[in-house]
Amino acid sequence: MSCQTCHQGAADFTFSTMAEAHLGLVPDPSAFDSEGEIAACQACHQAEVDATENSLHTNLWGEIAAIEQRGQCTFEGSGYEEPFAAKCGGCHTTCGQCHISRPASVGGGFPKIGSYYSHRFRATPDMNEQCTACHGSRIGVDYKGELEGNEADIHRQKGYKCELCHTKDEIHGDGQYTGDHYDHRYEVASMPRCENCHNPAEAGFSNLYHDTHVGAAGRNLQCQVCHSQSYKNCTNCHNLVPDAAVYGPTPADKFDIDPSVVQFKIGRNPSPHRTEYDYVVVRHTPVDPGTFADWGLNLPGYLDKPTWQYSSPHNILLRTDRTPEGGSCSAACHSTPDGPDGYYLRESDLYESDGTTPLPDYDANIGVVIPPRSAR
Repeated sequence: MSCQTCHQGAADFTFSTMAEAHLGLVPDPSAFDSEGEIAACQACHQAEVDATENSLHTNLWGEIAAIEQRGQCTFEGSGYEEPFAAKCGGCHTTCGQCHISRPASVGGGFPKIGSYYSHRFRATPDMNEQCTACHGSRIGVDYKGELEGNEADIHRQKGYKCELCHTKDEIHGDGQYTGDHYDHRYEVASMPRCENCHNPAEAGFSNLYHDTHVGAAGRNLQCQVCHSQSYKNCTNCHNLVPDAAVYGPTPADKFDIDPSVVQFKIGRNPSPHRTEYDYVVVRHTPVDPGTFADWGLNLPGYLDKPTWQYSSPHNILLRTDRTPEGGSCSAACHSTPDGPDGYYLRESDLYESDGTTPLPDYDANIGVVIPPRSAR
């Protein structure tokens, strides 16, 4: 196969300049064209092309569904497609950006594998140059133990990479959705689950901790509640604050950005997709009523779903602050204080730092709060 097989350009080798050689060149031949085809891939990989056409990776259906829900709008034909493509759509990937180059959203170019840069086709994407190049600020940092005070995920310590849990079918699209496509990553039937490798029915799980917290009616805990380390939370970093004196009457790209905080929060399960658990790890989604104001998009459904959402941090350990060797649940977890340093999401977490002003998303999140034992 020659370069022109995929990239097209001058095919007869009669050119004399680089400009002539590059006439008609297709820089990313694995992107969908105007006909909805990936000509460079589907001749040999038709099944994968058919699957990825509706995958979350390719189309960002999850982001679109969130905009439709909070904006109470139909995205297609809304006029919001252009700003979405400019600001959000750059995160989607093509076949080549996983299997050959680095993703365009993180600068593109050939990945450095070992000591050299390569155009090599890789059946499995490189964890550092491709997977966590995009999924780095949370997943990569967690998995590699790069947060101060944390260890690398136990699976990372054992040398495992992303493909241990995240299969080809999950990433490309497994086609098991109801309707036209999945709307959320936690809907995906082939998504990884701890139980795939760690069966709670096995003898090793039969102890006081698991008998009390796993599968027990009304107190079935997500595995990460005990086995995740602290992780980053964001608050209002997508809060658009237009400064009319500087930018004029039209809102511009000026955001009030608060730094992320390292926390650990447990809440009542708010997920409509992972309903098997009663209590789960929750992470704050940094959406604000003004997030899309520069699009002209208000969010009348801003309070229709929580902003403290189900999460699954990639920083698993057998022993964490909540599972100390020889310790007890009561001392390690049940006696946690209220406030930002406590493990439980409390009503106080839904207030401004003054302790009296409710945050804009208070009403959306009150159902996720775990009330103090005295109030139950």
